[in-house]
Amino acid sequence: MEYKNQSLQMQVYRTMKQRLLDQTYVNGQMLSERTLAAELQISRTPVRRAALQLQKEGWIQYIPKRGILVKGLSMQDLKNIFQIRTALEILAVRLACEHISADHLEVLRQTVQQQLFKYKQTQAAPDYQEFIRSDTEFHNTIIVASGNLMLRRLVEEMRDKIKRTGINSLYSRRSRCAEAAEEHWRIVHALENKDTHEACQAMDSHLGICYITAHDYILRHTPALAADTLPTESLSVEGMILPPELEEPVSEAVHEH
Repeated sequence: MEYKNQSLQMQVYRTMKQRLLDQTYVNGQMLSERTLAAELQISRTPVRRAALQLQKEGWIQYIPKRGILVKGLSMQDLKNIFQIRTALEILAVRLACEHISADHLEVLRQTVQQQLFKYKQTQAAPDYQEFIRSDTEFHNTIIVASGNLMLRRLVEEMRDKIKRTGINSLYSRRSRCAEAAEEHWRIVHALENKDTHEACQAMDSHLGICYITAHDYILRHTPALAADTLPTESLSVEGMILPPELEEPVSEAVHEH
């Protein structure tokens, strides 16, 4: 791979981040600055700068004279990420209730109707990548409708952190896709009625389910994190209440939006 653009640091940063997201680089792996520079056919300086930027964002730990350590996601990290994401998306849906246009509402309706049809009315095998694209479109449309586009960058950062866990692959189960579509429909219905309270509750509930299923998935697939388990009563975002039915861990398939 050869870089010719002036912004070598940004290109190296994007390459490394994509490898973190698709798990080419696995948790606990030690990367060599020298090896990366040779592979990318560049000097070590942009690699070092890119690594330092990724360290600031919490993806890796740059260890001078040793290498670049790929950091895993702890259960406390997961809780923190979902707290931030939930707060941001509740803000987005609250603002959207005030500003959403007919066009944005129609996009949301069509997106959710397609999800409901595919995952509740047909027997086609779920394509988790397709559902994630559809899910991302749904959440991004709400953010655009909110009128505060800075939210999109912040939410995408949280999504990327969740994606690093590998839980998206569990989105291949029809039952969870169908449930998520129904949760989306509840949000759309509240937006149609400009019911701010219901829209915020629906978004909080939806992301609460995402958190619990992610929490359960990581524990089942990463036994070493069992000691870091969070009690169920700590799963709700402070100031936001999850429905009573979510008080027990959910063992259903996991998804990330």
